[in-house]
Amino acid sequence: MAAGLVGGLMAMAFIPMNSQAEDVKKAPPRCVNGPGIDTTVLDQETILAEGAGRGGVLIKVDGCRLTPFDILVFEYRGSVQICDPLDVQLSVRQSGVGGFKTPCFVQSVTPVSAEEVKTLRKQKYQRTDR
Repeated sequence: MAAGLVGGLMAMAFIPMNSQAEDVKKAPPRCVNGPGIDTTVLDQETILAEGAGRGGVLIKVDGCRLTPFDILVFEYRGSVQICDPLDVQLSVRQSGVGGFKTPCFVQSVTPVSAEEVKTLRKQKYQRTDR
């Protein structure tokens, strides 16, 4: 009887772990690997950074105005993983003559799933100052 009780308790212990493992598979990755990311400027203060088909992050910035024509310059602090605002210094190099470089302040980094990345990538750039 004791063996049956122990076996039943052990089986119950594994049930929550399996459902947690499934939740982890569905959750978007918390970080993206900086080199090789694909970026899409969604609006004047939001960048979608995609990581190798596994999802991505939304990067919200302040202190600069983004356009789809500018060149984004990422400088990494420590590792090349982008997980939170302290991991990267972002600047915008304007296209055209002179290429003036404007620093941006990264306000937030929010994980998004692969499905959300597909939807966001299709959005057209939107100006917010009209």
